[in-house]
Amino acid sequence: MPSHKPKSSKPRGDVPKAKVGKLVGKAVEAAATKPKKRAEPVTRNNDLPEFVLKIKRKPFYKKGPFDRKVRALQKLSDEGKLFKQANPVDKDPELTKAYRKRVRDAILAKYWPPGGKATEEGKAMARKLQARLDSLDVDHVWDPQLGGPDTVDNLRLLDSDTNQDMGNEFWQMIRKLPDGTPIRIEVIP
Repeated sequence: MPSHKPKSSKPRGDVPKAKVGKLVGKAVEAAATKPKKRAEPVTRNNDLPEFVLKIKRKPFYKKGPFDRKVRALQKLSDEGKLFKQANPVDKDPELTKAYRKRVRDAILAKYWPPGGKATEEGKAMARKLQARLDSLDVDHVWDPQLGGPDTVDNLRLLDSDTNQDMGNEFWQMIRKLPDGTPIRIEVIP
């Protein structure tokens, strides 16, 4: 018959194994409910000098998605809406997960409906589109780091490499600016 002594009392080398009990459970629970430290959102401060964010298309960026993203940012820039937001920006990861799930569900509803009504061609198309979806990121058209909202109507799918590289480049260019700095977009040919 096995012993019911806690194994946590056995030493491992010179270090005793940590005891797991109510205190650890309470600490984990407290950490999970502790609010995450977020920067307070800021607004555009027109008293600060405007910063020109220069964007150039890199060879590995997909042309169509890059052009759409840049056109949207230029329009926001022309409207005077872009500025450096405080970091870290407050984004809800559940929002992008739900967006991706809705796209996946729409693909299945169209090409692989339940109840055995899917054709082999429909199933093949659903697999192809889902594989394509896996190579895309859910992107904020108006980047939150440039003052954009974290809302469903600001989300679109974008090539992962393009999205991640552009977001990182933007951050590298603006991270040392004061929060609220107005930003203008300039595309370099």
